[in-house]
Parts: sequence; structure tokens; C-alpha cells
Amino acid sequence: MKNTHRYIILIVLFAIFSGCKTIFKTSKSFKLIFEDTNNFWKMYDKVKLIENDENRIEIIENDYLKKANLGLKLLIKKDKLTAISYSKQLKDTLFYNSIRQTTINIQSDSVKIRNYTSQFEKLYPQAVFSDIHFVVGQFKHGGTVIKGNTIIEIQKNAKTETTKSEFLRLDNLIDYNSFISLIIHEQVHINQKKGIRFYLSNNLLTNTLSEGSADFIMFLITKQLPSYIRKTYVYGNEHEYELWLKFKKDLKNDYKKIRNDWLYNPNRKDIPPDLGYFIGFKICEKYYNESSDKIKAIEFILNGNNYSKMIEKSHYNGGK
Repeated sequence: MKNTHRYIILIVLFAIFSGCKTIFKTSKSFKLIFEDTNNFWKMYDKVKLIENDENRIEIIENDYLKKANLGLKLLIKKDKLTAISYSKQLKDTLFYNSIRQTTINIQSDSVKIRNYTSQFEKLYPQAVFSDIHFVVGQFKHGGTVIKGNTIIEIQKNAKTETTKSEFLRLDNLIDYNSFISLIIHEQVHINQKKGIRFYLSNNLLTNTLSEGSADFIMFLITKQLPSYIRKTYVYGNEHEYELWLKFKKDLKNDYKKIRNDWLYNPNRKDIPPDLGYFIGFKICEKYYNESSDKIKAIEFILNGNNYSKMIEKSHYNGGK
């Protein structure tokens, strides 16, 4: 327990001295914040009845964007969200009407979310958590971490069998049944020592193991993969060894030239997206299974200081 407290203190001190105001919390003390979602629906009930663009934009600005809580404020800045772009998006009333009840149901899932974060704490006693902000964004993220805050675009995680849309590709949305797994994935990033800034790395190994380890620990806790990435794992299991050979080769290549083969590539048509997640998962899984001390194994995976050593110790060889 003393070590856990010491670890939390170090993270908080790091946040303070790095100019970040985020204070990380325990599985019992972090907050689930839905104010931005609730403000959105109040605004939507006004906008959906209005055709005049100027009036729509004014309502969106005053009733949603100007009332933004921290999560939405961070997303507005990151994604350059505007009332004009929201006004166009909200013309798809078929979509928003079809997901409204699901976004309300998500607010009832708070107990499930806390149960899973508690399991994370048991798996890794040093685990810390950020507040989770549920907002209605513009479909650029399922979930993301900004300045140590987990932000979930609730409308992108609300797909069910009754979801309909005039404009959207529904296969780009995340099933409601998968959104808790996504939350755990993002909370794993909070606990990676390089997690807050890993995406700035121009390094295939770092990014692959950062994402793959988040998926692996998420899977240990939830026992499921989110629906949006299952095809990637099916394909990966069928082509594991050839993917491993290509991955080893690409470690020596310019990351910018090969990134689109592995990560953040939803527009690829010839292969499933994010095969780097799969390779990273498999390396972490092999390392974890080979380790006798599972808690220390998780700590090493999250530490992220020597991913090359992890591959060496895991004896991973593409499933062979």
C-alpha cells in the first residue's frame, strides 16, 4: 500500500511540474462526467426544429459550446470544433434520434465501468485513473486522452441494431457493447509511463507496443475485444507469422513511410486497420505468459522503457 501511495504521489508531482493540472485518482474516486452530453441533448431539442442556419449556429454556440465543461473544452481545442460544423452534422436527425436512448443507457453503466477499473487495480495495484468525460464530438475519436483526461465521444460509441443514419457509414461507429472495453484501453494509456505522449513518437516499436499493450491489458480485464477491431485480430491470427516477418523488417525502415501499414489507417481497403495493435498484443501476451510474476510483468509492460528487451524475453516469433 505504501508503494502504491508513493507511485500516485510521483505521478501527481510529475503532472504539477510538467504544467499539467490533472490529478490522477483511484478506481473509487475518479469521476464519470456527463454534463456535456446532457447539455448537448438540451441544445439538440431546440436545433432540430430550426431550419435557419444562423439561428442554429447561435443556439449551438450558446447552449453547447459556451457551456462546455473541461472534457468538451479540451476536445474543442484539439479538434477545432465549431458551431458551423455541428450545425451541418446535426441535420442527420435520423441518426441522433436513433442513438439518444443509448447515450442515456450509457450513464447507467457507471457501476460496470467501476467494476472493471477495480479489476485493473487488482491486476496492477499501482494503477491510477483519470476522470472520464462523455461528450458529443464530431466522430474524430472513439476515445482519446488529452492532458491526462479520458474523453469519450458518446455518439460514436452508441451503435445498436436500431441505429440509422442519412449520411454516416455505420461500420465506422463503435458498438454500444464495446464502449467499456474502449474506456479500459484509454485508462491503460493513463498508466503507461509514456502513455500520455507516446503518440508523438516516430517509432514503430514504441507505438505498436503502446497500443498493443493497452489492448492486451484491456482484454485481460474485460475478456473481450471491441467490435471495431475484431476483424483485425481475425486477420492477424490467420497471417501472424508473415506479419511478424514484415514487422521485423519495418523496424529498420523510416516510420513515416511504413506507418500506414500498421497504425491509424482506417481508410486502408486491402488490409484491416491497426495491425500494429495485433502484433503489440501478441508480444505482450507471450511476455506475460512466460513471466512467473504476473504483477511485475504488467509493471514492466506499462513501464515501456525497453520494448526491445520485452521482445527478447518473450521469445515471441510470430506464433511459431
